Amino acid sequence: MSSNASILQQLEQDKVTPRSAGVRGAMGIALLASAMIFAFGALLSVNAGNRTETDQVSANELLQQARENREVFSDGFVGFRSTLNVRVDGTLMHGTCTFRMPDRLDVDMEDGRLPETVEATIRSMLMHRVPSDRDAADEGVGYAAVDADPLGRQIMLADSYRSAYRIRDRQILKVSRGFGDNSRLVLNVMETETTVSGRYLPRHVFAVRFDEETGAVQEAWSYLSKFQRLGSDYLPLSRQVIRAGQGDTSAMLIEWDDIELLDGVSGD
Repeated sequence: MSSNASILQQLEQDKVTPRSAGVRGAMGIALLASAMIFAFGALLSVNAGNRTETDQVSANELLQQARENREVFSDGFVGFRSTLNVRVDGTLMHGTCTFRMPDRLDVDMEDGRLPETVEATIRSMLMHRVPSDRDAADEGVGYAAVDADPLGRQIMLADSYRSAYRIRDRQILKVSRGFGDNSRLVLNVMETETTVSGRYLPRHVFAVRFDEETGAVQEAWSYLSKFQRLGSDYLPLSRQVIRAGQGDTSAMLIEWDDIELLDGVSGD
């Protein structure tokens, strides 16, 4: 598995929308997603959990509100099956996709070939839609200094990833995380879609992976996602990924057709 696919799986554990996707080689994916440009260097100091006169809610409350405002699969959602059309640069592939809650994904291509970047992209898009564990506690949540960033108020976490979020209108619009290989992945949400429930789905995400020591850009991705509503749930319609890195760009397009919802009673 590529280093970007491994990073993607780590991000999925937190399910920040837009846990959508690093792609290396033919493609590269990083989510989430979910992207965002983050200034490297020392992180701003945090007075974790404390309020100021201008803070209406604590940093932890604001982060939880934004997470709860994400459009996730409903309680009655079991999964779905569909046909799948995948284009990776000049190659067209056909297959099927079956997803069962909470995390079982089966992708079968007609010719047996399944680039790991395709599976990583699909898994990221779906796992970001699975409800998060509300009992999980974040580490050292606090506000950074107030600024005028258009992506919203910055929140810092004292976790192993040195995570940072920006939140505006109860939407997570930026996620920044560091990894053990001295890289930092930054996701910026460029466009969201408001669902009938009033919650949001990330449509356009820009992601960048940096070298933390030099600040050099290692890879960058643009994700454009479309959704289709079936019953009370929003299912994937397509995801297009453009990757830039190693002196060139590459493209991936995944399209879901003929989606059927699985029946939890019959065990399908």
